[in-house]
Amino acid sequence: MTKIIISLKRSLSALTYLVLLQAAGSGLQAQTKDESPETEAPKTIILTLSFEEAIGTVGEEVSLPIQLTATQDIADPFTIILRFPPSQLEYKKLGIASQPRSAGWKLDPKLRKAPAAFDMHFLEISTQPGPGEFLPEGGLLAFAYFQIVEAVQEHAVELTASIKTTGNSNYVVKTEPATITALPEAMFACFFYMH
Repeated sequence: MTKIIISLKRSLSALTYLVLLQAAGSGLQAQTKDESPETEAPKTIILTLSFEEAIGTVGEEVSLPIQLTATQDIADPFTIILRFPPSQLEYKKLGIASQPRSAGWKLDPKLRKAPAAFDMHFLEISTQPGPGEFLPEGGLLAFAYFQIVEAVQEHAVELTASIKTTGNSNYVVKTEPATITALPEAMFACFFYMH
């Protein structure tokens, strides 16, 4: 009987020791968690894409100025997408503006063509921000050059713009409409004479 009691006491002592050890370990873990700095949620960055007016006649090449601003500087690459009807506009080339070029920004344009039945082309401009200063103030990013293929009713050819972002940053994208005014040659002379 005495052996059983001694054995029980040893078991209780061992159990008590284990419980105390476990409690001390969890206390250390809790202390370690409290001492580590909290990770901040990524700030929301508002990217705004806008365009200046472009006017031209059928057969003429016009440049569409692309403007970009942000609420803070960014390092993650993103893609600007311009959708346009190839029956009315033909993409020619992209020119990067002087300020982002001197800031080390890299722009790589690619033209994707949908099947002819859809009358839609996609100009995808892959954009890699550089180390110099351009954003957040931003401004003129690039010029997209198009040749006007035909004049349309009300003379406004609309391009649908969007931005596709990558990376861990939290972006809110705002885009303003892009239009190219396409006039027949006779109307173009009259338009400038009246203004």
